[in-house]
Amino acid sequence: MSEQFLFFCTNIGNEKFLKEEIRVFYPDLSLSYSRKGFITFKNKGILYDIETISQLEVTFATRVGICLGKANPAALLELVEKSLEEWRIDLGKCIVHNFSINTNYCFEASKVFKRVVNEYSPINKTVLDVMSLGDKEIWYGVHKVGKNTTYYPNSKTAIIVPELSPSRAYLKIAETVELFNVKFDKLDSWLDFGSAPGGASYFLLNRGCKVWGIDPAPVSGIVTDHPDYSHFFSPVQDLSQEELPDRDISWVHADLNLNPKQSIKEVLRLCKKYNFTLKGIILTIPVIKMDHVKNIENFEDHFHEWGFSNVIGRQIPSHKQEYVIIAKR
Repeated sequence: MSEQFLFFCTNIGNEKFLKEEIRVFYPDLSLSYSRKGFITFKNKGILYDIETISQLEVTFATRVGICLGKANPAALLELVEKSLEEWRIDLGKCIVHNFSINTNYCFEASKVFKRVVNEYSPINKTVLDVMSLGDKEIWYGVHKVGKNTTYYPNSKTAIIVPELSPSRAYLKIAETVELFNVKFDKLDSWLDFGSAPGGASYFLLNRGCKVWGIDPAPVSGIVTDHPDYSHFFSPVQDLSQEELPDRDISWVHADLNLNPKQSIKEVLRLCKKYNFTLKGIILTIPVIKMDHVKNIENFEDHFHEWGFSNVIGRQIPSHKQEYVIIAKR
């Protein structure tokens, strides 16, 4: 195979961040094709195969794979079969993920491939991605599910936000937990930095956790009235370790209106109190300027240095100009 192209799906409006990330960290990839939410790059370096493609982990990509081609709906099946045969991939052993990007058109993949599509994809499974950009433009490619690969089509879950949820922060933490297999127990204790108006805390309370919220702004009554919620009316930078609860804290969630460097610094400073009990941190990074893309690895290094063995940064579908760092022990 003389040429290789890779496809990347991203949140609409964040294409510039994805392109900058590729430019900085993957200089062997050159831009080939770009549409809202979908970009392909030509690989001029070492080629990926189906076993190694899962190693390509990109913060601003909701899905990454080897691009096999483009077709109109009528010709898709024939072209897919031909491409997979060249790659020695058995279509019958693939899971088919079928999804649309920035279009109302929905390709009827289940009829064409004569199978159920969009099933949960377990680790090490090969997935055929069928991506509709319009009624005459369908791209297709493959990816292998790795340790940090999300299991759903284009990372889209079917999470429904309760009507009583105070904010979209409920969806952000719910998607993060589901997509990246964040395991926590009922009765785990959480600190929620930047908790107002209470969406993330509401999610955690509904999962049976105890939550201490930290925010100078008010939190919704549906949260503050819950017996397992306590609130600190204080900016995180004014809080001392001594003021935090004297009990075991298992997890920290942080979504702060601070620059990323300060946000990480303040959260890790306060988390030292729980060094022996803390299982993980979920921290949202706002992308205020392009330099924050260049510092992706630097931001993650702070968590590695603090002793977290598994640290990943990803944008999830509910994010706008932001992404999440998940640090687990």
